[in-house]
Amino acid sequence: MSQRVIDLNQGTAMVVTDLHGAWNIYCQLRDLFLEQHSGGKVDYLVLCGDLIHSEGTEEQDFSLDILLDVMRLQAALGSDKVIMLLGNHELPHIYGLTLAKRSIEYTPRFEEALTRLDQRYKDTYRRKDVISFLAGLPFFARTKAGVLLTHAGAASDIATAKHAERLLNINHADLISGADKELSKFDVESLQRGYSHFTGLSYEEQAKRYLAVTGPEDPRYNDLLRVLFLSGQNTDFDLMWNTLFTQNELEVGEATYHKTVKTFLQMISEISPNEQRVLVAGHVSVKDGYAEIGKQHLRVASYTHAFPKRAARYMLLDCEQPVKTTSDLIPSLRFVFQNTVPTTG
Repeated sequence: MSQRVIDLNQGTAMVVTDLHGAWNIYCQLRDLFLEQHSGGKVDYLVLCGDLIHSEGTEEQDFSLDILLDVMRLQAALGSDKVIMLLGNHELPHIYGLTLAKRSIEYTPRFEEALTRLDQRYKDTYRRKDVISFLAGLPFFARTKAGVLLTHAGAASDIATAKHAERLLNINHADLISGADKELSKFDVESLQRGYSHFTGLSYEEQAKRYLAVTGPEDPRYNDLLRVLFLSGQNTDFDLMWNTLFTQNELEVGEATYHKTVKTFLQMISEISPNEQRVLVAGHVSVKDGYAEIGKQHLRVASYTHAFPKRAARYMLLDCEQPVKTTSDLIPSLRFVFQNTVPTTG
């Protein structure tokens, strides 16, 4: 099996997307999975990334608690049964990068929680364990049914089978090591001054805020500078970043995006044991909990990106029964809130 993909050839998968620190919803869906799993009705739980980074208050954000619980579930049931895919909100923490949208800064709160985990959290896990867990997450789950599960969707960067193969064999440690090696060739203090000049804030202030470090003596202190050496023309990092952060149809329009999806699935299929015909992802807000983006991409919102929230859905996917178009998957969708009345018309 390739490093960044997991294959599901039989059984039923419970597919959940984008919970963003919503503990109560996570627990509800987790407990439903455990009940169905113990009864032999569901074989896998597939969490399609972005479990972290609530836009609510700190008191409402249980991002780290959710990740730690997923890690415990994997330890108990196996990472082949409880599967988490990497989302764009988890990715920055692997590399020490910042993530913000307009006035919302996502990464500082989670980095602070990781620091508290090392200092006070009564748990067997520490920061290094969480980061190692994130770094080991696959990007995709392929199925014999021909359904490809991922976080965001299809990226135009995957234009050939070679691009797809590179993506499925991304090694975070190698990318970090290469960037740090380049960083070591430069005068770090000069880079810090340049970083400060560009952002308008002192480097130390930013390192403390975005990395939750105590000061220059912390071995992670210079991680913010890593971004200067990660990106570049046709690098593996850009290939991964553009795939996980793509805005899909919102970026290029549906007509163009349909062509992107077709090419993307073709290229993944060329290096896969089974043809992948339909893509399922979260990442983007949708009305009524799901949206058919043409015949080859179904977008599902299990909570955060569902409008209204009562329309949130998850999927019970037969991993073996052939799926040809998105419409084949609609009967497999279930409401997260069981008393929801389906809309008609």
